Amino acid sequence: MTSLQQSVRDPVFATEVNVIGTLNVLEAAKALKVERVVFASSAAVYGTPRAFPIGEDASISPISPYGASKAASEYYLRSFEESHGIEAASLRFFNVYGPRQTPSEYAGVISIFAKRAIRRQPLQIFGDGSQTRDFIYVSDVIDATVAALEKNLRSRAFNIASGKEITILELAKTMQEIIQAWSELKFYPPQTGDIARSVADTTGARNEMGSIAKTPLDDGLSTTIKWFADGPAKHADGRTIARKPREKTDRWK
Repeated sequence: MTSLQQSVRDPVFATEVNVIGTLNVLEAAKALKVERVVFASSAAVYGTPRAFPIGEDASISPISPYGASKAASEYYLRSFEESHGIEAASLRFFNVYGPRQTPSEYAGVISIFAKRAIRRQPLQIFGDGSQTRDFIYVSDVIDATVAALEKNLRSRAFNIASGKEITILELAKTMQEIIQAWSELKFYPPQTGDIARSVADTTGARNEMGSIAKTPLDDGLSTTIKWFADGPAKHADGRTIARKPREKTDRWK
């Protein structure tokens, strides 16, 4: 369960899915004598950082149930490593974006902006837009995950991010420029649990796994926007996916 806001509304669900789900994976790993588990953690474990960029040794102090669920899961990984010898590494993803991301209430801001800007709809900004985020393209996250699976990174946590920050307002304007459509910007009150600034120190990840953020933000945004403009039924190479029509039921009305 990836939504911070949803976790605030339903912390029990966040715990059941994220913490118990992680425990289920660890129990299965123990039963199958798995050598290594790589956990998809989150920058949300840091809560409101006190220093920037955020180092991997920064204190864990989540301010949302989502962040707490990720922090608890990290501790469970370490406990299984000590108790059962399963090598454990936690990758603290910052703001991951790219094609195929669902542009819903619970998705990342880039996918939401992309869909709305393409349709010439207003872009919704919570707060004044000065809050910053550190965005990392999905293929770079995949490369980091594969690298972590291939290495012995016992009891380690790594920031998977670009190491660069951009304000949400600047992001909106950059996407408008790429699309060449200047949708109206609408501002709303800040969201509960939102932080003012986020940018990672990725030194540890770079030392262990090499270059992390290989995709410049403008390139990643252009690719993501093109995917949304083409429609989900197209591959990146332009081939069209043949889809079976959904059976008409009340669920899909």
